[in-house]
Amino acid sequence: MRSLFLSFLFFYVIVAGSCDRLDGKSFVPAIPGYADHEKSMVILKRPLREISGIDYIGQNRLVAINDETGKIFFVDPFTGKHEAFDFGKRGDYEDVVKAGDHYYVMNSKGHIFQVTVTENKLVGQFENKFGKGVEFESLYYDRALERLILICKECGRGSTSINAYQFDLATKEFLPQVYFTIKWSDIRRMAKDNQIECRPSAAALNPAMDKLFIIASVGKVLLQCSRTGVLEKVYEINPDHFQQPEGITFAPNGDMFISNEGIQGKGSLLYFPYTP
Repeated sequence: MRSLFLSFLFFYVIVAGSCDRLDGKSFVPAIPGYADHEKSMVILKRPLREISGIDYIGQNRLVAINDETGKIFFVDPFTGKHEAFDFGKRGDYEDVVKAGDHYYVMNSKGHIFQVTVTENKLVGQFENKFGKGVEFESLYYDRALERLILICKECGRGSTSINAYQFDLATKEFLPQVYFTIKWSDIRRMAKDNQIECRPSAAALNPAMDKLFIIASVGKVLLQCSRTGVLEKVYEINPDHFQQPEGITFAPNGDMFISNEGIQGKGSLLYFPYTP
């Protein structure tokens, strides 16, 4: 009996100890400033298994959303500890950002929900008709433009490009024209892979590099672009580290955080410190 217990204990230690191991490279080629040996990961608790969007809000704190409940979460990215409040009904929520005195939550249709920071209260809902077959998972805030940028995951039937749209925070209106477009053919050419089907699942501006990063769970790539969406580099991402990346954000100093939705287990949050 004792030997059976010791065998079980040994197995548990090996399995549990491997949960936060990140063997191998996360990005190919390596992203300058993000050393692989300095990365770390935390496993998230069950309420964040379906984590679908994150944004850095200061003092080692992230705001997060999951794609099932109308809750906004606050997460410590180094411990995984979290707290939450309700802001709305159940729904297919895909991303969240903080801009000024409000949080803005986006659902898969591209609808925007405005929630006050001080009172945690839903004060606005904004809808736009993007057309059939258009779905969204990526939202980021461009402070210089004072606009939210929405990037489609499914950009219309038969589409082979990525389109971005703008929501003006001053007028609370969607702008009619496409903000920028990235063609799959350009991604494939730069990555030297003609099979890539890039469907973005998260995006964020890196303030230290003044670059836009777009990550795709379907396609398993990370795109580096100019602020206006001009494609500059394509990085392959390690599927062992990024089973289902659904969130990306940066601290002011460039530190990068990427969240994974749990597929058959718990969600996870990876941290990559930035060294210029």
